[in-house]
Amino acid sequence: MLSNSLRSRRPLALVASLAIASASLAACGDSKPGTAQSAGPFTVRALLAAQPATLDPIVGARSAQIVWATMLEPLINTDASLKAVDTGLITSWTRTDPTTWTFKVRPDISFSNGEKADAAAVANTLTLTRDTAASQLKSYFTNVSDIQAPDATTVVVKTKTSQYNFADLLTTVYLVPPKYYQEKGSAGFAAAPVGTGPYVWAGSNAGRDMSVKKNPDYWGPKKAINDGITFTWANEAAQRLALIQSKSVDVSFDLPPAQATTAKKAGITVTSTETAIKIIAFLDSTKPPFDDPKLREAAALAIDRDAIVKGIFDGQAVADAGLLNVSPGQKPAQSVTADPAKAKELVGAAAPAVQIHYPAAQYTNIEEVSQAVGGALEKAGFKVTYVPIDYGTLVKRVVGRQVPGIAIFAGVPNVAVPDFFASGFMKTKSITGNCPDPQIDDLAQKALEQTDAAAAAPMYEQLNTIGVVEKHCYVPLYRQVFNYATAGSVKGLVFGPLNTVDFTQTTR
Repeated sequence: MLSNSLRSRRPLALVASLAIASASLAACGDSKPGTAQSAGPFTVRALLAAQPATLDPIVGARSAQIVWATMLEPLINTDASLKAVDTGLITSWTRTDPTTWTFKVRPDISFSNGEKADAAAVANTLTLTRDTAASQLKSYFTNVSDIQAPDATTVVVKTKTSQYNFADLLTTVYLVPPKYYQEKGSAGFAAAPVGTGPYVWAGSNAGRDMSVKKNPDYWGPKKAINDGITFTWANEAAQRLALIQSKSVDVSFDLPPAQATTAKKAGITVTSTETAIKIIAFLDSTKPPFDDPKLREAAALAIDRDAIVKGIFDGQAVADAGLLNVSPGQKPAQSVTADPAKAKELVGAAAPAVQIHYPAAQYTNIEEVSQAVGGALEKAGFKVTYVPIDYGTLVKRVVGRQVPGIAIFAGVPNVAVPDFFASGFMKTKSITGNCPDPQIDDLAQKALEQTDAAAAAPMYEQLNTIGVVEKHCYVPLYRQVFNYATAGSVKGLVFGPLNTVDFTQTTR
């Protein structure tokens, strides 16, 4: 568990065998690996960097939505500019007074198991999101005081205090069927998800693959033109490259810069997207050594994000010094610049011990990034221990306040508003809870009570300055540039900056 290496040591032949197995599933689409397909659908063979920890959207991290979002749908859709639109399950929303929101639900929609996807289902999903102990979005819904479904197409939500961005939060809440979810529980639902989306669950081989197939009764206009998708995974980037080169898979996600460059030179189509996903080092200010403000400042000054982007990613990432600047291209008003000499001076001769926790195989080059952070801290005088663990375990430990020192993982703003990180990471009762401060809680609440985003913007700048520049609880590192490769004549896949993938129009 405490090894410095996170790499999977499974032989390449084993992973290749999984791709061959998934290729056999694709036969139902009358296609063969590596061959062009004539008219007609086929099964997309998608290769991930890691196995999803869970397919339950209530408790699961949004990194797994690449799979569950093929079957489940968010309550409110977003457009290309990441704005909420009326094309989804909820077709309109009105703020009838400062603390009351009324939502209209699209009529006559059913889950794939026959349950009604009505207002009662929406209200139940919101209640689960607010009240489930392990809910990933729990901290965002603590302001909700009441949820009612007065009729089949109407949901009324009351908040304790004014909250201008409440409708935006529903763009990352995925609708689950009430009866089925209650009957199966979280684990049972994750083993066979049921939703309203363009695909339905088709089965899995434990630890090897999972598949979805086209939903013939999908209500939406954008129906799948392929038969389905089979997901496999390979932790090693070299394995993901080899499998796309051999055309054993149709799309290989999360190729690091070196592998992406190699793929391009081999004539493989590689698509690069600057995402809203940012990798952040979270310092726990409640436990040694970072309960000492001086040592938090030292750590922040020791880490050179520009050097990480240049040395590890060859410039194929975007250095980002802010926490609440959620959309690509946005920059904070104030930030911290690396100063190794000052960091060493602050640490002195104490040699404080610090653990660096990071999610094994979850993000591109995460081991190298963690080692770079640790190396910088060691030069400043810290004594560093590395703790690579699987992503699911890391999330549980972070939520359980069991990660002393530093946790490095991605902030994924599934909603492109700054409160998604302010409430998710900065409040005392947040996912991380690593920087409890009444001033932060009060200011974050005051920002939500403004009339709109423009009025709240100065408060979020102030929050960023407090958390990143003054208290040094957060060391933002970089935004990910996400690379994926497609084999042969595969086309039509759409990857979005909020870690979303639309497979419905993918063909070969």
